[in-house]
Order: sequence, then C-alpha cells, then structure tokens
Amino acid sequence: MSTALRKRVTLDSIAYRKADAAAAEVGASLGAYTSAAVEYFATRGLDPRATEAREGQLIMQQIKKLGDRVFGFMQEQERTLLTAMLEEMLRTRITLERVLRMNEILVSNLNTQLETLSEAQLQRQQQALQLLRQRNEEAVERQVKEALLTARKQGPGKHEAPVERKVNPGQSGEEGATSSELKAG
Repeated sequence: MSTALRKRVTLDSIAYRKADAAAAEVGASLGAYTSAAVEYFATRGLDPRATEAREGQLIMQQIKKLGDRVFGFMQEQERTLLTAMLEEMLRTRITLERVLRMNEILVSNLNTQLETLSEAQLQRQQQALQLLRQRNEEAVERQVKEALLTARKQGPGKHEAPVERKVNPGQSGEEGATSSELKAG
C-alpha cells in the first residue's frame, strides 16, 4: 500500500461511520482500513455489493482448491505407493499359491518316506523340521522389518525405484533351510 499517491473517494455518511468504527475497532486508520478492504475485494475479483454471492464464491473457490489438492495427493499416492503395493500383493499371492501346491506334493512324498523310518530317524526329522520353522519365522520377521523400513524411506512423495529382492529356488528366506535338510541322516 503506497502513501505517495493519494486520491479522494466520497462515501455516504452511513458507509463512512461504519468504516470509521470498523477501522477503530481493529486499530487502523480509516485510510489503511479502506485500502485493505479495497485490496481484499480486488484481489479476489469479488463484487462487494453482492454479499451472498461473495460468500458463495469464496467458499466455492476454497472447495475447488481443496478438491484439486486432494485429487493431486491421491494421484501421487497411486503413482508411488499404491501401485507398488498392488504389485507386491499380487506377487505375494501368486507365490503363496505356488508354494501351497508345492507343499501338498512335498507332504505327500514326506508321508510316504516317513513310514519307512525308524524311531530315531523320525525324531531327527522332527528336530530338523522345528529348526526349519524357526529359521523361516526369523527370516520372515527380518524381511517384514526390512520391507517396512524401505517403505518408510520410499513412502509417499519419495521417488526412488523400488528395491527388488530375489530369493533362490529352494529357499524360503535369507537363511531358510532347504528340503535337503529334512532328509534322514
């Protein structure tokens, strides 16, 4: 607001009294208050004579801005986080289905072999199975922690390429036991 250039505006007595009282209430001079009011309406492109339309226009502008921000946020989430999550969920589901089919075959074969084992051999097999379960549970916990840490680092608004982790065939995790460890010694 520049004070170098001064112009005169004529107000009716009611408008003058209201503007003077409002300026005094907020602790501003009449000139500063009037200049700020004019700036407010001019900046927003509002007609100060249309009270109801003005409020509606302001509300609609704010709603549009908010809607644009929400829509932009959702698009960013879809591009970064949600697509990666969907990909990982599909990979996990397909892998799980394949592993379940493989387990059915292995259990059938194992049952056939267990029928021929002695009591000592059977006990060794049970111990090896417990060790396998423990290792697999530890590997799963470690991988979940790593995945969550990676997700936090590469979360919304972060544009790093996802890290792919390959598991060798016959392994259920980083240090997972293989089926050869279950064979009788």
